[in-house]
Order: sequence, then C-alpha cells, then structure tokens
Amino acid sequence: MIIMEKAIRVECFQNLVNYRKPSSFIIKESYPLPPYSTVLGMIHTACGYPKGEFHPMKISVQGKNAGSVSELYTRYSFSFDTKYESARHQICIREKNRDYGAFKGVAHVELICRNEMILHIVPAEEDFDTVFRSLQNPPVYLALGRHEDILDIRNVEIVELWKENGITARNDIYIPVNSVDIGNRCMTAYTLTREYEITKQGLRRWKAENGKVRAYYFPHGGTLDNVLVDRYKDIAALA
Repeated sequence: MIIMEKAIRVECFQNLVNYRKPSSFIIKESYPLPPYSTVLGMIHTACGYPKGEFHPMKISVQGKNAGSVSELYTRYSFSFDTKYESARHQICIREKNRDYGAFKGVAHVELICRNEMILHIVPAEEDFDTVFRSLQNPPVYLALGRHEDILDIRNVEIVELWKENGITARNDIYIPVNSVDIGNRCMTAYTLTREYEITKQGLRRWKAENGKVRAYYFPHGGTLDNVLVDRYKDIAALA
C-alpha cells in the first residue's frame, strides 16, 4: 500500500438545504450535493481568510439524503432602472431623490432533506494545520448553501489516502470526468463552479482554468477501479 495523500475528513449533516443551480430562477432548483465553490467558501470562512484571498486545495464531496421537497418563500425583485409606480409595485425603495419600485411575491425553492455528507480536503502543506484546527473549532456558525443553511460538523480527523480497485461507493459522490473510467454507464454530469478571481472592476469571475469542473454524479452502490480511498473505504474523488 502506497500512501498517495494526507487529507482532512469531515463528517457533517444538513437538513432542508438548497444548493442553488445558477440557471434556475422561477424555481430555485438544488444540486444534490454542494458544488466545490460552496465547500471552498465555507472552508475559507472557517479559517478567517480575507475576502478575495484564495488558498488552493483539493476537495471531494459525497453524501446521501432522504430526497427533496418544494417549499414556498417570499421573492423580491427590483431594478434601480425602474421608477416606482403604486399601481405596479408592492414596495417603494427610496434612494436620495428618487423612488424605485420593487415586486414582492411567492416562489418555490427545492430543499434537500437530511443530507449526510463526507468531505475530503487536501490543503497546501502550509495551510493544513490551519484548516484542520478551524474545522474542529469554527469561530462562527458555518453554512453551506443559503446563509441560513447551518452546517452541523460531527467529526473532523486526518486520514491517509491510497489507491485501490473494486471499490463500491457507499455514498453518492461527485467524480471529475477526467479522473476515472466509468465504462458504458450513463449518468448525470454537472458543470460545477470551483474557483473565482476578482477583476479590476471588483467583480467576481470564474477562472478560465480550474474555475469550473465537469463532474459525474456517481450513485452509491456503483463500483470503481483505481480510486483513492481512506481507511473507512470511502472514495476520495479529489478535484
């Protein structure tokens, strides 16, 4: 057995959470698991890294849930190009010497139920201890998804990873499409956001390289060869 990586393994839980798909508007659809950028943002918050300062690390995301439900929420919509009209708008926003109109209505959000997750995190060597200690004792309440989607961290430990064949996935897991051969199996693939940069104009933009990752949503029960595993035989599909 040849040790390939040393990783931080995080067991965590969320109930009724939304990992919004960027293309969904009328109904806030959710990914089944948080995308890489969401997990990276949570880790950076836990470590107290300054906004806009990126610390590179590899991560793997897997989990299992009890399905999804649809829930109503209050939706607000406005534009600072729209002048307030009492017959059209429910809300008036006063800004200096002008009134802007906003709409208030009801919309649907998809919520994932009882999501039990395992994260594998491989930070740079100089950041390893900081990430480990910060996830063991977060300075603030951590969230994944919406601000109110609190993350319940149940266990944090350091594990070693090595490659094995014939491993059965115990959870649903994101697997980068170029990292493993899935044969002739047909399955869902997502383009997941990962890493962004701040432009000169102060805007957030996904990087041309490593900004997005194409990943399979590999179901539990499937078997894979030549994959990284930890001592619990959980796959670590690092991206």
